[in-house]
Amino acid sequence: MNLKIGDRLLSMSFEDLDRLYLNEGSEATVYRHGNEVFKIYKDNPLVSKLSVEDVNRLRKLKLKRFIVPKECIFDDATGMFMGYSSDYIDEDSFDKIYSMDGATFKREIRAVLDDIKTLSDNNIEIRDLHLDNIMLSNGKIFFVDPGNFKYTDDYSTASTYDYNEYCLSQFIVLDLIARCMSKKNRGKLKGILSNCDSLEDFLNLMDDNENVKNFSKRIIR
Repeated sequence: MNLKIGDRLLSMSFEDLDRLYLNEGSEATVYRHGNEVFKIYKDNPLVSKLSVEDVNRLRKLKLKRFIVPKECIFDDATGMFMGYSSDYIDEDSFDKIYSMDGATFKREIRAVLDDIKTLSDNNIEIRDLHLDNIMLSNGKIFFVDPGNFKYTDDYSTASTYDYNEYCLSQFIVLDLIARCMSKKNRGKLKGILSNCDSLEDFLNLMDDNENVKNFSKRIIR
């Protein structure tokens, strides 16, 4: 099978694909090829997929912490769109996030917020933030291939930003930080977040010198 990836042509056997296999879900199978990842869609009409137009739109964005598509992948023989490539990044232990000091954690989340603004300015809503696609690499927080975007060209960029910032704040606080809490304490954390006007307001509750885990304990006392 010959894969056309941008201007490149790559010959891949099924044995090659087996060797490059990383993981899979209901939407696609993911392979690693050197410093790239290939996301090859499955024939599953029940899940949403990025189109060629979606990939070409996303690949133009200059993002710091969201790993988005680089190039479309086609079957060279049929011209069928098969998926896309993106950058591969090495993953650190996920739990190192909780030992980050407050200054570092806030810097990383603000970098993510910069990306949220860029996405919003281009009328793109991010729809798939969960713990499976956040990772730590070389001390930096990345979202790897969220893969579920909605284009909101009929809405203002301000309303798109409000939606994206809300989704990010819910994820960072109620999924990521709350991961090391009991269910009861997660309820307390939700109340604290609801009293903040923004994710930035919540981040300002964290001392620069305390790590994320200690902050999660202190804030619910």
